[in-house]
Amino acid sequence: MHGWIGTMHPMNEYYGVGKNYSSTRSTGKTEEAPVPSEPVRVASVGNVASYLSAEASLHLHGPVSDETFAARKALCVGCPSRVLSDQLPDEIGFCRSCGCGVSERAKLTVKLTMPTATCPLGKWGTAEGRHPKVLDRFKSWAASRLLGK
Repeated sequence: MHGWIGTMHPMNEYYGVGKNYSSTRSTGKTEEAPVPSEPVRVASVGNVASYLSAEASLHLHGPVSDETFAARKALCVGCPSRVLSDQLPDEIGFCRSCGCGVSERAKLTVKLTMPTATCPLGKWGTAEGRHPKVLDRFKSWAASRLLGK
């Protein structure tokens, strides 16, 4: 299993990860994105625990502010570890360094909203959700249900 650590995961070819879409629009051809200089992180118990904590923070405290999301997005869009997938399109893409792989919840458009999510390369850290207190989150949810929004 450790034979592919530091290289592209074999499933990346299946998912179409590693494509550079900037050339697709102009030439109609895709090119392989450069392999990042840092090794690809492999999912571990610590990564899974961190991810579950980030999911919980999203549901308990709500998403981060629009400003925080935009700042995180700007850092990810310029990162060489970012990849796009043919099989699971996402505006921002996926991170090769986090170890999450390609799945619906691993999309950067989702992960960047999570208050306790952090960049595996240290480019951005935790932030408060829009509803720092669980009671505020419940009130917001209840109001949206009552008002039909």
